[in-house]
Amino acid sequence: MNAVAATEYVERQAMALSAEEFELLCESVLTESLPPAQFSVTAFRQDGGIDIDGRVSNPLLDVSLGVQAKRYDPSNTVGSPAIQRFQGALADTGCDTGTVITTSSFTTPAAESAERAGIHLVDGPSLFESMVDLRVGVRRQSAQFEPDDGFWSLFGEPDEVGAIPSKRIPLANSFETLDTVLSAIGDTRGTKDDIVAYANVSARHADLYAIAGWILGFVHQEWPDEGTHRQRRWSLTRSGARYVAYRTADLEDEAESSLLGGIRNAEIIERICDSLAELGSFGHSDLVDFIASESELSRSSAKRRGSSVGVWLARLPEVSVENGRKKRYVWSEN
Repeated sequence: MNAVAATEYVERQAMALSAEEFELLCESVLTESLPPAQFSVTAFRQDGGIDIDGRVSNPLLDVSLGVQAKRYDPSNTVGSPAIQRFQGALADTGCDTGTVITTSSFTTPAAESAERAGIHLVDGPSLFESMVDLRVGVRRQSAQFEPDDGFWSLFGEPDEVGAIPSKRIPLANSFETLDTVLSAIGDTRGTKDDIVAYANVSARHADLYAIAGWILGFVHQEWPDEGTHRQRRWSLTRSGARYVAYRTADLEDEAESSLLGGIRNAEIIERICDSLAELGSFGHSDLVDFIASESELSRSSAKRRGSSVGVWLARLPEVSVENGRKKRYVWSEN
């Protein structure tokens, strides 16, 4: 693909995303465009509010930035009322400046309102051209571009109808460490080195607990892997940001409800619960056998992950654990 075809490609891909996925895409683009900066999707969605917040901080500059991301059809332009509401949200949150990013365009009154308020506007063509320039969603091969399929595959819900991939079976059995790693992802740029330094965990645990957050739907993986064109980076989804906000504010009931929702939505837990509800109970060895049968893991690998899966399962109020000579999981939902 030449640059024009690459721009059209990333536009098609971006328009196929959900509203929240588009926010995560914009967060990726912003972070790539301002390497010293830190951006994250905000915890709660409010009409006219801030979708992404960030801070550009260096020895010469320290600026807080609020961003609104609007995935609109090209015919649905952004008008001045939206800009005025966004200006109010910036004032309410104390942001120094703001940017509105849209896949469409802005009316003339909207552009005039933004200029008066000092708000930067990014329309669809500018966004997609920037993505190509920054190699977000495409790769450069000599004078041509090619799709970065790995990047786009990280968006969307998994469609698991067969064996569950091994990466979707958790190997993380400490919710306290999970909370620390999630906080690290939210408060840094989310690289492995950031997580290790902030959370005081090993590089291995930084990966394992970031992946656990991803399984829960709390974390988005920015890039497919390390060692290719850029370092893998993690960022919080809106659900993850909300969970961290609840924990930070000591809203334990809300945080627990959010965590339980993430656990129940994990494919392996969902399948286990379906089986457990039907059988009534099974032992830990049966759990390991089930993991091996439903996933791409060997039984020895399933055994290593069985402890973590059991901890996640036992967190659910509808499951009780009997610790006799052999551990047993009992479905106790009324």
